[in-house]
Amino acid sequence: MILPDVQPPALTILTQNIRYHGSGTLQGEPDHWGDRAPVLTDLLTAADADVVGVQEVLASQIPVLDEALAGTHQRLGIGREGGGRGEHNLLYLRRDRLELLDWDQFWLSEQPALIGSVGWDGHCPRIAVWARVRDRGTGQELVLAVTHLDHAGERAREQGAELVARRLQEAADGAPAVLMGDFNAAGGSSAPWSVLQGAGFADAHDVADTFEGEDIGTFPDYGEPVVGETRIDWILTRGMDVEWTTTHRHLLEGRAPSDHAAVAAVVRPAVA
Repeated sequence: MILPDVQPPALTILTQNIRYHGSGTLQGEPDHWGDRAPVLTDLLTAADADVVGVQEVLASQIPVLDEALAGTHQRLGIGREGGGRGEHNLLYLRRDRLELLDWDQFWLSEQPALIGSVGWDGHCPRIAVWARVRDRGTGQELVLAVTHLDHAGERAREQGAELVARRLQEAADGAPAVLMGDFNAAGGSSAPWSVLQGAGFADAHDVADTFEGEDIGTFPDYGEPVVGETRIDWILTRGMDVEWTTTHRHLLEGRAPSDHAAVAAVVRPAVA
């Protein structure tokens, strides 16, 4: 008897650079956090994703994320300068879907275990957060990760990508993996993109069976997205089938949650 292939349930992924808030931004301006926060809450609620990766989060912004997600998701990650200090990269994992097996974070530097260590460009701390999880329904294990390589020089992004690829290879140990974040890397031409491709990661947009809408750039800077503009925010997969993806500029009463657009995908571990 030949049994049909059993498809594991789809996993929904969302990544959003929420942009930190500056104290000098006036109410009514596009960058004012008090005006953007409800839009972000609306996005997270509407997306209802199993996995959410966020970047450029200050401690003062975490309550907004928790308002939308803490009731259903587990939060992982600390600030780049340790504890709640500095910008955060955070993973939110749906509790009733994903069992946490292990997790860690490391700094993108020559001293990845040193909290707050500065990367190869000598600019500021960059961090990656990863989690190994088990799907409660199928028993499938996979690794999920978020990072942020923006505002670093090309060499620092390349070295950081090499470290991320190496650490995720160790964490995954052959399991499927999803890496999301703001890489400030144009596909096909940048050094970090070449490194991640070489490590077996593929852009979800390139391998998806379907798209929603047109492939817009992810940094409209509160303006109108431009079709074909460079994406600097990514969902990358390894050992996953991508069924659907979109780049989405969420609006509520004409306001956007960030100067970045969100990227979302529906993925499944590939069936051999």
